[in-house]
Parts: sequence; C-alpha cells; structure tokens
Amino acid sequence: MLINTRFSRQYFVTALAVGCSLCATIVGAGPLDKSTSRLVTQTNLGGGIAGVYIADIDTGKELANFNASEPMVPASNMKILTSGAALFVLGGDFVFRTELIIDDTVTPPTLIIKGDGDPALGDPAIFIGEEPGTTLDTLFDQIAVALKDAGIETIGQVIIDDTIFDRTYTHPCWPKDQLNRWYCAQVGGLNFHTNVINVYTFPSESGGTPIVKLQPDAYWVDMQIKAKSDTKNRNTAWVSRPRLTNSFALHGNVSSKAEIPVAINSPCEFAGHLLASELNKRGIAIGSSEGSSRDVVSLISPADRYTSSRTVAVITTPLYDVLERTNTDSYNLYAEALLKRIGYEITSDPGSWENGSTVIRMLLTEKLGANAAESTVIADGSGMCRENKISPKTLAQWIRRISRTDHWDMFRDSLATPGNGTLRSRFLDDSLESEFYGKSGYLTGMYALSGVLVHPRSGQRVVFSILLNDVKAGATSRNAKPLIDAIVKDIDDWMSRSAGSPSYGG
Repeated sequence: MLINTRFSRQYFVTALAVGCSLCATIVGAGPLDKSTSRLVTQTNLGGGIAGVYIADIDTGKELANFNASEPMVPASNMKILTSGAALFVLGGDFVFRTELIIDDTVTPPTLIIKGDGDPALGDPAIFIGEEPGTTLDTLFDQIAVALKDAGIETIGQVIIDDTIFDRTYTHPCWPKDQLNRWYCAQVGGLNFHTNVINVYTFPSESGGTPIVKLQPDAYWVDMQIKAKSDTKNRNTAWVSRPRLTNSFALHGNVSSKAEIPVAINSPCEFAGHLLASELNKRGIAIGSSEGSSRDVVSLISPADRYTSSRTVAVITTPLYDVLERTNTDSYNLYAEALLKRIGYEITSDPGSWENGSTVIRMLLTEKLGANAAESTVIADGSGMCRENKISPKTLAQWIRRISRTDHWDMFRDSLATPGNGTLRSRFLDDSLESEFYGKSGYLTGMYALSGVLVHPRSGQRVVFSILLNDVKAGATSRNAKPLIDAIVKDIDDWMSRSAGSPSYGG
C-alpha cells in the first residue's frame, strides 16, 4: 500500500567603517557599486559589518561587490547551500520512503519501521491530504488498514530501523538553553510530527490548575503542571524540558487558549511508541495483554535481522515538498535531515553532520572551485549554528550555478515570495516591479537575504546575497531589515531603468 503525503498549502556608520572599508570593497566598478556602498555606509549598524554581492545571473557580470568575499555567518541562508546540495545529490525526482515491514518468521510477527530520514512524516503542515478534513488520524487509519489487509491483527514487537542516520540527534553547537524549542528539534532517521509536541493550554474556570492537552496524544509523557490560571493577567505560559528526557513542565500564567510547541527527546523511539499506541486504538494488539504497548518498542540493534520479511506499506514524500518547507518556511529540521540524507547517499554510512558537510564541501569544490570550498565553514544544514561561515559572493554564485541546471525551477519555486513564508510581511507594497524569490535569515545580531529578481519586461535575472553580521542590539538593529530591503529595491529600480535600453550591462 502506498501512502502519499501532499503539501497543499512559511544614519551613518562609524568613521572607521566609512573611512577604511570603501576602498577595499569597491572592486569592479559595477553599475550598482556606488548606490550599494552609499546605502550601506549611510546606515547605522552599531559597528556591524555588511557584505553584498549582486550579479547578472545569465551573463555572470558583477553588478556590485561590497565586502562580498568575506566569510560571514549566514543564519538561515545556509539552507540555500543545503537545499541546492540535496538537488545535486538526490535529484529532483527523489522521494523519501518510510517503509512498514512485517517479519512473520516469529509469532506474533514483528513490525519494523524503516526510516528514510523523512522530516515531513506526520508534519501537520504537510500531511493534510487532498481531501478536506484529512488529519493525522487519517494517516494512522491508513497504516492500520494496510496491516489488516496484510493479515496482521497482532504485533509482538516494534523495531525502529533508524540506521540511515546516526544517533547524534542534536548538534553540539546549538544553544543549550534552547534545545526544548521547536527550531532546535532533534534529527533522527525516523522523524514524526517534526519531533515536536504541541502543548495546548486552557485556563480553568475556577482559576486554578490549567487544562492541558497534547498533540499528538502522547499520553505517556510526564507533564507536570506548575502554571496557574488567571484570566485577568497576560498569558506567560511556557514549557520546559530537561535535556535527554521526555519529562515536561508547564510554567507561568495561563489566561487564554494557547499552543506551545516543544521539542521531544529521542525522536525515533518516540515515533515508535506513538505508532504502537495508535495501532492499539485501532484494533491491532501490540505486545502481550499483560504489558504496555510501549514495552515492545525498541531501536534496531546489530543482532536484529529481518531478511525474511515483506513490506506492507510505504509512506512517501516528494523532495519538492521538503524543499519548500526548508526554504519558504525556513524549517530547521528539514534542512538538517537533508544534510544527513545526502551524507548517507554518498557515503552509504549513517548520515551525519560530518559526512553531510563533507559532501557539500566536495560539491562546492566541483561547482565553484577550491577557493569557495576552502573559505566556507559548514557546521550544520539549517544555519542555527554560528560556526557556519560563507561569503555573499559564494552564496550568490551557488544560486547562479543551480540556475544553469535542470533543477532550477524546483529550487526557485521552493524559495519564499513576497507575502509568503518568511517573507509574509515584506515587499507587500508593490514597490518591486520584478518577481522576487528569496531566502531570509536571522540570528541575534545576524541578518541575511539572498535570492533572485526577474524583471517582467526585459527578462533580466539578477542574483544577490546580502549578509549583515554583529549588528548591535537595540535601536540600531531596527535598521538592518530596512537596509536589506532598500538594496533589493535599488536592484529592482536599476533593472526597470535598464529594461528599455538596448543593453543593460553598464
């Protein structure tokens, strides 16, 4: 049985910066060099630095270069590198395949869930189906039907084959105090519901202990209620999770209904426990009548063999759906799963941050040359890690390299557009004449935007990458996004002025 998941549907700079950087950064006297330099140097970034690279995507002509060869922290613009690498390695027709396998050489039979690293499995934003009303229950129903159609009414053991990835679920450079947040969700060979529990809180009528519901219904997790209900004060509810546990605690004040996503621990085992619980609800007995269904769920070990087995269901997700969630919505789990998946694809070893990063470095060398690879630091796939470093020029040239392949349409369409995804509140005033496809990025003090402008009259395509690092918090940080947007607007204005000229090269 084939179960398809579908996505229907995320002033003035200091004297030092002005005085010593301009001569070094204005290199090729491109037509946008002066205006780009003026916009940057007249913006107070609180001592922060900017790097900008702009080029014609078809001819390769450099249009502006401001500090563009300096490796900088890209934040979520790292996803441009990761998603492009996934297209180069996996191909546009790639499909993630999570297999449900029955080993009936034992009685009762064993259910093996073979993960493919799919980050979209059970993601409510993906699995909403083509029919109205499709929910996670629909997915569980389909799995139960597939098992019953295969003659399976009882399962003695559930084994999670997560060996496509390593079991280092969390990157060591991610912020330790944020590992319970959805954007730091762990990454496993079997993922489900983006490895997050949604905690729904409701104030109690009596003003006492709040009401809490979980989605998915992981009733077995330890959820301590330390919060209070008070509808007269603002909602301050938050959920903690100590490292390496699935024990949670609700804190703060609950004044209204709220949804709090919290990352879970040990995602592969969690997915197995959840599936076992849901199958039990649907009439498929799991384990012995005396024991809990959770007692029979385990990760695969070297001693486990299932050579005599049959696949009863395959849950698939096309690569395009994963790319769109990666770039339009900037979902970190998706990018990290892609990084590990390409590591596995090339090395045949469990995908890891190490072998995935090595694959991207090899691709950079092959596609852009040794200098681009040597100047780039690849720590993770999403940009959550501040150890990542890449220059604006390398990012823009990477996009241009993708544009010269059959993968271009899929990559371009995975990017955010004004009003959608991470650009939902930007460029909404019809100020751009060009079509815009882009990827934004943000970490504290770090801002990024890279993408492509396509002019509707001339057909000219311009690629750009803008990275701002070390922008001081406070009032100056509010200048960062306006500066980036002003540079994009300046590119678009220049394209419009050039659209009626015989040549737009100078």
